[in-house]
Amino acid sequence: MGSPSLNPTIRRQIGAAVQRSRPTSVTGLLERAFAHTFTGLVYAQIWEDPVVDMQALGIGPDDAIVAIASGGCNVMSYLTAGPASVEAVDLSPAHIALNRLKYAAAQHLPGQRAFFQFFGRADVPGNAALFDIHLRPHLDVATVDYWNGRMGLRGRRIDMFERGLYRYGALGLFIGWAHRIARLHGVDLREFTRCTDLHAQRRFFAEKVEPAIDGRLVRLLASNRASLFGLGIPPQQYEALAGAAGGDMHAALKARTRALERFSISLVRNRMI
Repeated sequence: MGSPSLNPTIRRQIGAAVQRSRPTSVTGLLERAFAHTFTGLVYAQIWEDPVVDMQALGIGPDDAIVAIASGGCNVMSYLTAGPASVEAVDLSPAHIALNRLKYAAAQHLPGQRAFFQFFGRADVPGNAALFDIHLRPHLDVATVDYWNGRMGLRGRRIDMFERGLYRYGALGLFIGWAHRIARLHGVDLREFTRCTDLHAQRRFFAEKVEPAIDGRLVRLLASNRASLFGLGIPPQQYEALAGAAGGDMHAALKARTRALERFSISLVRNRMI
């Protein structure tokens, strides 16, 4: 893994990967804003299914794997297949620091309970002390510096693990705002998890989620290419998604939200949740 320190070279690499338009154009300004987003933590976790990847790849002991680091979930899963090596790469130095932390935690935290407290809960007082005592001695200087770095006026970055790691990062903030917008429409999205059958889930989506998505505020936000930065979607990908829906990003988001609802229904049908 590369160094998590943010230096001019990393800034140039991020810029080169993201910026495609004239710097003074609207799209160019959005690309620069997106590049700035990727200098920090974007994903504290990811949702892809690594089991499918591992089955498709047929990972064996002689295989060398290169993967995007992101939140580290897939990279850590690949390690369980026993490959010869896994190289994690990422535009964001924060993701490299997170991956190094997860790898060290799996090796050096005192047991599964401590690991779950640190990453499963990620909101327990004392997690920063676990970092200081058990993880810091086994990490490289750049990673230690990242997690010891200041986080505003509220302490160190490692303190996120005591305040709810998954509320931080661009994705966590995006999800938090989605909940706030839902509440403005009188919807508590937590109620969806209390639906006891498929009919209740479908009714919740039709009666509460869909009207909120069709609200003026969501339509307005969907028309802004910066609105999806929290999902890691750059302006170019925004245009591609909207283009696939006839230029209507609101329609694209609505279709994908409905797909999530159908996916959760399939999980219930197969008794996976």
